[in-house]
Amino acid sequence: MIDSDDGSVDGEVERERDAFSYGVQQRKRMLRPRGSPLANRDPRSKSRAQENEGSLAKHDASVVTYKVGECLQELTKLWKEYESSQADKSSASPPNGPTLEIRIPAEHVTATNRQVRGGQLWGTDIYTDDSDLVAVLMHTGYCRPSASPPPSAIQELRAVIRILPPQACYISTLRNNVRSRAWGAAIGCSYRVERCWIVKKGGGTIDLEPCLTHTSTVEPTLAPVVVERTMTTRAAASNALRQQRFVREVTIQYNLCNEPWIKYSISAVADKGLKKPFFTSARLKMGEVLYLESHYCRYELCFSGEKMVKTAIAGLASPAEAERSQSHYSNGANGEKSSTDGDNGIVDVFRWSRCKKPLPQPMMLSIGIPLPLDHVEILEDNLEWEDIEWSQTGVWIAGKEYPLARVHFLSPNK
Repeated sequence: MIDSDDGSVDGEVERERDAFSYGVQQRKRMLRPRGSPLANRDPRSKSRAQENEGSLAKHDASVVTYKVGECLQELTKLWKEYESSQADKSSASPPNGPTLEIRIPAEHVTATNRQVRGGQLWGTDIYTDDSDLVAVLMHTGYCRPSASPPPSAIQELRAVIRILPPQACYISTLRNNVRSRAWGAAIGCSYRVERCWIVKKGGGTIDLEPCLTHTSTVEPTLAPVVVERTMTTRAAASNALRQQRFVREVTIQYNLCNEPWIKYSISAVADKGLKKPFFTSARLKMGEVLYLESHYCRYELCFSGEKMVKTAIAGLASPAEAERSQSHYSNGANGEKSSTDGDNGIVDVFRWSRCKKPLPQPMMLSIGIPLPLDHVEILEDNLEWEDIEWSQTGVWIAGKEYPLARVHFLSPNK
């Protein structure tokens, strides 16, 4: 039900909600009218403290307003008070700390929030006490990480968090296009989000649900280069240089043999501009080998030859598909014209293997690259370049995702 003076209909509510958060996972959320008990309840006045045998008491939720860049001092204060109150009680049950309601003005719920841009976010599901709440809500999928401001009908976002003990470690994950950071020590206290809802300017509320699925979307692999930009003004050149900085930035990590490699990212494996010799597939065809590592394994991606395929243009559903097929099979992976024979075409193919043992670079070069077959386990062979799909966290090959941490191009001439 919706109040008659709210002026909304179910379809409008759904559109507002989906514009703000991940609507596909949130079809069960309900619009709560201003007269509903849940919308009007005051957590500070309604006591929820009930102590059952062998369980810990629940505290009333305090209310604070979110401010950008300010740590939630109330978080630490409530945790210390809770610890003091539990000092004389049995610790047989796991601690279930107090709750805190935080009200976030709508203008702060955006990816341009400096705390979100700065990556002020440590942990997964349970976060450090200095993790920014807006970043946490985006990471958990309550709201989208969009640079656009929320719909004008939204007054604020409210969240109830549960304060928890410090964790031994906090893990990093990529969720909803937001990456949290890892931390390997227990500090202060922690928290998790228990509930989140929208408060509308008209007085209604909309409950939100999290989206906790791991998202690793396939990304386009083209990194523009400076020389291909046309500059007409100094301002345009300056802006292009700023954008180019993001392509050039690299992070060095040590590989499984303690050698410096580049941290895996889309830009590290992307085609460098529009010139065919700088396509990643062309580099592999010219003899370079791409080595990639997870935290435990090393993989090898190399050019393995060419194969003849049937284009089957006559059987395609539309002229557009026929044109795309002709373009694909008439050109090699490096973009150069390859020979065709009637309905047959030649395409470049690649091999994806797991290295049986990570070897130092000098030893690999002395053995020869690509590594001999007795040094690798072939996972997939005769792969066309289109069968290899890169994401922010790894690579998809034959329907399987391989998480990646480091990347390194190696040439036999080095």
